Amino acid sequence: KHKAEERRRFPLERRLKEHIIGQEGAINTVASAIRRKENGWYDEEHPLVFLFLGSSGIGKTELAKQVARYMHKDIKKGFIRMDMSEFQEKHEVAKFIGSPPGYVGHEEGGQLTKLLRACPNAVVLFDEVDKAHPDVLTIMLQLFDEGRLTDGKGKTIECKDAIFIMTSNVASDEIAQHALQLRQEAEQVSRRKLADNLEDVQKSDDIKISRQFKESVIRPILKAHFRRDEFLGRINEIVYFLPFCHSELLQLVSKELNFWAKKVREHNLYSYF
Repeated sequence: KHKAEERRRFPLERRLKEHIIGQEGAINTVASAIRRKENGWYDEEHPLVFLFLGSSGIGKTELAKQVARYMHKDIKKGFIRMDMSEFQEKHEVAKFIGSPPGYVGHEEGGQLTKLLRACPNAVVLFDEVDKAHPDVLTIMLQLFDEGRLTDGKGKTIECKDAIFIMTSNVASDEIAQHALQLRQEAEQVSRRKLADNLEDVQKSDDIKISRQFKESVIRPILKAHFRRDEFLGRINEIVYFLPFCHSELLQLVSKELNFWAKKVREHNLYSYF
């Protein structure tokens, strides 16, 4: 009850925006989906699955970490990060879920299964999922579809309450170009409205990816890369991360400078920017 009251007073959107610069659309999409899951609007037998799309360095991993901090007090157990570039070969499935009986490493277990057994409702980040071998994606599909995972020892882990977040740079160029075009169009509209002294001027950083762009441009790229509709079909939300606009870049620089200024002061030194 105390936890529910705390979340009402400090909703997820508010918490995330304290730590994430920009990406308001991504934050709202993720927070809304988590709220729907908590309120029973998603099938309780399936875990919540996100695919974060966008260029490197614009907040995908950080947003996943902040979701984990919101959901779990113990971030070390509650946040699991898997670098999928380590699972590019067929034989590396064994590292993922553990080797079957009679094979080397059977007693060690798999990287994912060990961590999920310790925290079945963790926030799990599959970083750069586009690099994973198709056999690893098959394991992930089972995980997303059934909400459980069977390790190399034959033991099943129930993890339907986990949140799975995949990140990918697939289609990042197309997303960046589309965002740039939308910002340019918004700036032109703003200038016209200002010239005509009209109210309701749209900010150039207040843009949204259109449904038509998602369906006609992004969806075919994802299908061509992953080559399986059932895998894409188990994703609850595809979340788009846009390149930073000018004002957001200034905020980032200011935040970084303040961080290092604090570090310097801790050593009894002072810096001025």
